[in-house]
Amino acid sequence: MTSVSGFLEKRTVGLPAVLCHLVLLLFLVLAAGWGRDAQAEIVITDAAGREVHLARPAQRIVTNESLLLLSLALLDDDPVARIAGWAAPRRIDGGIYAAFRKRFPKIDTIPRVGGVVPGNVSAEPILGAEPDLFVVSIWQPGWETVTRQLEASGVPVLFLDGPRTTDLPPAEAAAFSLALLGDAIGARARADAFSAFVKDKYALIGARLAGVTDRPDVLIDVQAGTLCCYTPGKNNRISQAIEFAGGHNIGAEVAAGYDGQLNIEYVLGIDPKFYIGTGSPHLAALGGLVVGGGIEAEAARHSLADVTSRNLLGELTAVRQGRAFAISHQLTISALSVLALECFAKWIHPERFADLDPARSLDEINRRFLAVPLEGTFWIGLNP
Repeated sequence: MTSVSGFLEKRTVGLPAVLCHLVLLLFLVLAAGWGRDAQAEIVITDAAGREVHLARPAQRIVTNESLLLLSLALLDDDPVARIAGWAAPRRIDGGIYAAFRKRFPKIDTIPRVGGVVPGNVSAEPILGAEPDLFVVSIWQPGWETVTRQLEASGVPVLFLDGPRTTDLPPAEAAAFSLALLGDAIGARARADAFSAFVKDKYALIGARLAGVTDRPDVLIDVQAGTLCCYTPGKNNRISQAIEFAGGHNIGAEVAAGYDGQLNIEYVLGIDPKFYIGTGSPHLAALGGLVVGGGIEAEAARHSLADVTSRNLLGELTAVRQGRAFAISHQLTISALSVLALECFAKWIHPERFADLDPARSLDEINRRFLAVPLEGTFWIGLNP
């Protein structure tokens, strides 16, 4: 068998010796590169502690969480092109969806595949979308069957949140999840840049609240105006954000799990110092709290005033004294939840965070990170 050097020597007769060596060196470098490319593999340990193998950065992602769009928009200039299928696109704020559609019209052609929870998911429709990766937002019992079926068919499954993130501080958990996605699509540097931005915000808030023992009671009224009073539980990221921001979610006392419903008499008995409702543009049709993409400030404030005038909420001291606020629900449960954290801190401890400006943070995120800038009213107070 002819060696590489012998092969080159036979074809470089008459060339100066130095040139022969340069040609040989170039050949060896290229050959090494070809070998690496042929064997390249991305190996990720996801939030469920599973080892996930990708032959190359994922180009066709199917996900159970349509809000993954916002995470991808932080990492990719064309996030829509990577989504081969998703579940429940209506979970995306209608104003945000419209902004993405304006820039990426193909968003309307993304097939609806599967469901948000494993009980509504089967492998066949997912495989029909021909993905190279299936991304699940939160690990929970029930995903095992679908995971086995997909992986047996050659489609890896990546869990962004799960046992490995449960006990992490909120900023670390967010960074961990975004890093997983960044690794999966070959955009780890962008993931790390946004995570550094988020960690700086958390560090500032944590430092100013160090040693603070006054943690006022807060009612978080999820999808406000549609069902009083549905609230995040103790293990919910929204509750954790309220605690980090120096408050206490009264729902955590009753709902030990992810969420639950509070009796209005119970709420009136505690009389929390702050009321925070979450809302979305689509709730207009249901008489709920309207806030989010494409919504004008006065329309959002009027909606908040209307919601807090019903279901005896107007009897709360927080409402009567103007400590009632609205925030986009999608903001609280997406990769942009740091903006909700800043709002919570500024509302609950205004004297400590007079200079904190969530609007300035959103402007920076729009400028530095997002493929499609967010425009609208994503938070508002009852009083101007």
